[in-house]
Amino acid sequence: MSTASKFDMCHQVSKSRPPGAAGWQPPRPKMSGVGRGRADMINRYRTITLLASAATLPLGAQIAFAQDARPADDPVQVSGGLDVIVVTARKRTENLQDVSASVSALSQAELARRFDSDVRDFASASPNVIIDDTQQGPGGVAATTIRGIGVADVEKSVDPAVGVVLDEIYLGTSSGNLVKAIDIDRVEVLRGPQGTLFGRNAIGGVINLARSRPTDELTGKLRATYANYDTVEAEGLVSFPLTEWAAVKFTGAYRQSDGYIFNEFYNQDGQRSEFTALGVQLLLNPTPNLELSFSFDDQNTRQDPPQLHNLAKPSDLFCAVYGQCRVDLTTPQSGDRYVSVSNGPLNKNAFFDMNLGIARATYDLGSDLEVNYIYGRMETDEGITQDFDGTPLTLYDTDRPAVYHQDTHELRLSKGGNGPLTFVVGGYYWDSAYTIDLVSYIGFAIPGTILAIPQTVRQTTKSYAAFFEGDYKISDRLTLTLGGRYTHDKKTSGVNDYGFGPNDNLDNPEEADWSKFTPRASLSFDVTEDVMIYGLYSRGYRSGGFTGRPTTENTAKTPYEPETVDNFELGFKSEFADRRVRLNASAFLMKYKDKQEDVDVPAPTGTGRENRTINASSAELKGIEIDLTARPMDSLTFNANLGYLDAKYKEFIADTNNDGILDDNSGLALRRAPEWNWTLGATYEIAVGPGEFWVSGDVHYIGAHEISFLNNPSLRNDGQYLINGSLNYQINNTQISVFGRNLANEDGWTIGYDVQGLWSYGAARPPRTYGVVVTQKF
Repeated sequence: MSTASKFDMCHQVSKSRPPGAAGWQPPRPKMSGVGRGRADMINRYRTITLLASAATLPLGAQIAFAQDARPADDPVQVSGGLDVIVVTARKRTENLQDVSASVSALSQAELARRFDSDVRDFASASPNVIIDDTQQGPGGVAATTIRGIGVADVEKSVDPAVGVVLDEIYLGTSSGNLVKAIDIDRVEVLRGPQGTLFGRNAIGGVINLARSRPTDELTGKLRATYANYDTVEAEGLVSFPLTEWAAVKFTGAYRQSDGYIFNEFYNQDGQRSEFTALGVQLLLNPTPNLELSFSFDDQNTRQDPPQLHNLAKPSDLFCAVYGQCRVDLTTPQSGDRYVSVSNGPLNKNAFFDMNLGIARATYDLGSDLEVNYIYGRMETDEGITQDFDGTPLTLYDTDRPAVYHQDTHELRLSKGGNGPLTFVVGGYYWDSAYTIDLVSYIGFAIPGTILAIPQTVRQTTKSYAAFFEGDYKISDRLTLTLGGRYTHDKKTSGVNDYGFGPNDNLDNPEEADWSKFTPRASLSFDVTEDVMIYGLYSRGYRSGGFTGRPTTENTAKTPYEPETVDNFELGFKSEFADRRVRLNASAFLMKYKDKQEDVDVPAPTGTGRENRTINASSAELKGIEIDLTARPMDSLTFNANLGYLDAKYKEFIADTNNDGILDDNSGLALRRAPEWNWTLGATYEIAVGPGEFWVSGDVHYIGAHEISFLNNPSLRNDGQYLINGSLNYQINNTQISVFGRNLANEDGWTIGYDVQGLWSYGAARPPRTYGVVVTQKF
């Protein structure tokens, strides 16, 4: 392919996109508009940036799917204006401004100047997004909420409500979903149901991550970080060609930290961790029309179990009988949210190991048609003995060894080009299984006695889907988009529990299946070349299933049903002031039906507690979202977003305490659904001596919100101002930075859980962190 033809491809991505800088990719013919995205973007990458942050992931952990049209050190600009951002939110390559949906994106250039630790740090880039670590297991257990829709549970039986997608592979559990920020090229946050192209379990939205690709010359990056709490990080990437049609990339990362929790019971640091990651990607172009890609990543975490805090109120058993009480309404038993009194083991006995393999094949059929096949396999192995009561006594501890695997296959045909019709059509298959050999150590039932109560749960999921989405240009300005996805899910659940006696069904599991159609329709109109308005309807679907922590036989064998969300949205995309200002906004109304609620209730057997999932409620969520980027001068850039959310239950009639009485719980507030949230940031850069100096900072406000299901005031968060900043200096390929996160030292809760009648527990967000980073590119 000639350099000129590569530039032609760039122009076809968007009418506002200028030619990009030359770069290499194994030879390929001119690709169709839908499928050319990956090749187009790679053609412009002559260097691979290893985005590092205060953490690391082997998976090439974060990959972001919203990318700049050029490398971070040479961004594409239009007439001195804002960088053009290319996204693949609809499994096709488009200018962000041409997508008729709510999408926020971080370009490669923006990512290179941030100090993100993991996926949690991307929340500030989009309105109405909260991402927390539940601290309920090893390796990072995500509680991700978009527009007030999300889940916070460690059990793999609980499907995510927000999808995290890494290199086009959906990560099917909350465990391991806090992907580390390493080797990131693009980040997209898709708000609202994504049931057509991303399928089930994306009813709140999707966080789409994409990594860099191998290069045609020897390139690389090394980054070293030292931060408070004796945190040391090292990350590296190297890429080089093997032949004229083959290239390879290697990545590696290491992180160790003493953690930000001090354990008074043992008089030592209480949340130490060590993380290692290795990855390799091979890119082949054996023929002009065929591209093959293979990648494998291995990550390993060794850590102390997360330290949880006891907030038992006077009427709770742990306080009334055992004297283990909170200090006051919002202060845990230890007297400090960063001090633990837990007697759980602290010898880095918790581990989380993950392998991810991905194979891709792309074939250009000509006539703007392209076939893509993506296969992914993820395996995890984890173990942890954790003190959930958070006290110096052994009242409620668990040992949770678990294994999980998932296999996914996706085959799709794409049509691009400049004709009136473009589309994506395909099929999808999912196969996953997990087994947990849980042992609960109960010390509150019989004073002076610790009961070890074992339970094994094994669940499987198989899912088939067919999908279609197409655009039809009714006129040069008016475009109609129609799409739909048919999904069929089948799940099994087997339990071995001594409390069930002869009715254990581990080898003869219960089965259930569900089918659902999730449509999508939008109409967009180009008011001018730089202003587009749109209307959108979409539906999301979250699968039914079986409870993963049953105590009674009835709960173990009774499935819960799917839930759905219908989204109605109006929005506009605009650029003005010679494309120095980009302003996007949307207003939405979402109707949540058959909402799955996880309730913890007393039980007559086993541990005396039971977690049940019930379809007991409906809700309505409406709001406004605004994204603004402005570059008033070449040296100064502002970024801002604003989210307003009105999230309320419409009806919630259920027995939430197992007393046999149906109660009206409609007055409860949805969790992680603040009314207001916003971010305001700026970057100023200037030439100083032989190099470039820049300062960046942002304030991310999260309004008051509930964390616990029962809206426990002890676990309620007031408004929080999360302030981040950095000072940076770069000479040639060497960069030195000083950064700080959460500079106001906000200590809001990231998890809150009420074990009714016994106690409540919580964990706080990471406190103020700061450090020095040295980055060397070659």
